Amino acid sequence: MEIYAKEIEPLKEDLRKKLFIMNDSVDLGRKLSFIDAVERLGVSYHFESEIEDMLNKIFKEFAANNFDIDYDLYNTACQFRIFRQHGHKMPCDVFNKFTNSDGKFKESLRNDIKAIVSLYEAAHLRVYGEPILDEAFAFATDVLQSSAPYSELARHALKQVLHFGIQRVESRLFISFYEEDETRHETLLKLAKIDFNRVQLLYRKELSQVLRWWHVLDFKTKLPYARQRSVECHFWSIAMYYEPQHSHARMLLVKVLLVISILDDTYDAYGTFEELELLTEAFERWDLNAMEQFPKEYMKLVFQFVYNIYNGFAKEMTELGKPYAAKFAKDRVMDLIRSYYTEAKWYKAKYVPTFEEYMVNARITGVAQILTTSSLLGMEEIMEVKPFKQIIQAPNKAIRACEIIGRIMDDVVSHEEEQARGHVASGVECYMKDYNMSREEVVQIFNKMVEDAWKELNEEFLIKSRPGDDDLPKAVLKRVLNLARVVDALYKVIDGYTYSAKLIKGDIISTYTQPIPL
Repeated sequence: MEIYAKEIEPLKEDLRKKLFIMNDSVDLGRKLSFIDAVERLGVSYHFESEIEDMLNKIFKEFAANNFDIDYDLYNTACQFRIFRQHGHKMPCDVFNKFTNSDGKFKESLRNDIKAIVSLYEAAHLRVYGEPILDEAFAFATDVLQSSAPYSELARHALKQVLHFGIQRVESRLFISFYEEDETRHETLLKLAKIDFNRVQLLYRKELSQVLRWWHVLDFKTKLPYARQRSVECHFWSIAMYYEPQHSHARMLLVKVLLVISILDDTYDAYGTFEELELLTEAFERWDLNAMEQFPKEYMKLVFQFVYNIYNGFAKEMTELGKPYAAKFAKDRVMDLIRSYYTEAKWYKAKYVPTFEEYMVNARITGVAQILTTSSLLGMEEIMEVKPFKQIIQAPNKAIRACEIIGRIMDDVVSHEEEQARGHVASGVECYMKDYNMSREEVVQIFNKMVEDAWKELNEEFLIKSRPGDDDLPKAVLKRVLNLARVVDALYKVIDGYTYSAKLIKGDIISTYTQPIPL
C-alpha cells in the first residue's frame, strides 16, 4: 500500500494543477464532464473541496443565464444528474426543448442510445412534481428495453441504475469503460487504477481480520442454522462507505451487520416461541446472569455475542469521546429485538396485521435506523449527539424513505419462499388481505411505493434555501443514500443477501481479489 501511496501523490498534484485550476475560457460542459469522470472513477474523495467549489461556481453561472444552455440531450442530462447528485436543484424544464407540443419526447431521439442512457440516469434523480421527468423515465425505459437485445450500453443501464448502484462496484466497471474512451485523460485513468488497487489491499486486510474473528467464534459449527455471511457483511460496509479513511467505521459496522444477521435467523427461522420469549426477556435485562434460565445452548451463544459486541462499543465510544453513541446503538438493537419478537407473537397467534400496523413494526425490521445509527459510530467527523437523535426523530423523511425501500423490496422478492416454509405475514400478504388484491396487483403498488420513496430521498438531498434545524448533515445523508443503494443492488431481483452467490459473487470477487492491470 505504501508503494501505491507514493505513486498517487504526484498524480493528485498534477491533476490539481492542470485540471482543477481551470480558467474561464474552458467550456462549462467540459468542466462538468471532467468532474463526472473523477467521481465515477472513484477518486473524488481526493478532491472533495475542489469539486464542490467548482460546481458551486458553474451552477451560479448556469442560473445567471436561467439555465438556457445550448447542449444536446446527452450533455444536458449528464449535467442535470451531476448537479442533482450534489444537491443543486437544476430545473427539469431544461428538457422541454427535447419534447413536442404534447409533452412527449421527440421520436427522433430514439436512435441515440448514449443520450437515452444519459436521460434514463438523470430521470432517477427526479422528485415529486416533475411530470416531464416521469415522462423521460417512461420514454427512456421503452427505448432501452427495445434496444437491449443488441446494445450492451442499454442492457447495463437497465440492469443497474448509476444513482442506485454500489459506488465501488460502479467505479470498477467505469474504469474499464473509461479506458476505451478516446477522450480519456491518462493521468486521471492512471490515478484511478492505482488508487483502486491501493484501496483493494486495505479491504483485503480488513476482511482478513473479520474472517479471523468470525472463525474464532465458530458459529458455523455452533449456530449451524445461521447464514454465514461475514464476507457479504464486510462488502455491505464497503457499500456504505468505500473511502479508505472510513476503515474503522467499516470494522464496527460489519459487527452490527453480523449481529442483525444472527438475530434475524434466530427469531425468524429457528427459535421456538417459548425460547424467543426467554431470549427477549434476557435482552431486556441486559445481564449475563439471565443466561442461567436458557434451556438451549444456542440461546447463550446468541445472547453473549450481542452482549459482548455492544459492551465493547460502550468501551470504545467512551475512549473516542462520544459515549452517547454506544447508547444510541444499543437502543436501536433493542428496538430491533422487540420488533422481531412482535413478529414471533403474530406468527404464534396466526395473526395477520393490517398493512398499516405491519409497517409500524416494519420500519424497525427494515433496519434503516439501526444501520444508519451504527454507521456513525466510527466516523470521526460525527462527534456530536445531534445526528444520533435526528435519525430516530419522526418524521425524518430520508430515514422514512430508506425504511420503505428496504422493507418493501425485501418483502417483494422473499415473501413467497418465506410463506412456503412458515413465516409471519409479510407486507404483501397484509396488503392483499386489506384490499382484496392479487399478488401481482400488490407488487405493482409496492414498486410504485419504492419509486416514490426514491423521489422523497432525492428531495432530501437538495440544498435548501432555508435549512431546517432538523435536517440531517450531509455526511449522514450519504450513509442513508448508500444504504438504499445496497438494498437496490441486493433485493432488486432475488434476496441477494441469502443467495449472494447467485447475485453478487462477481462483484465481491472484483472488489477484493482482482487488481487492475496497470
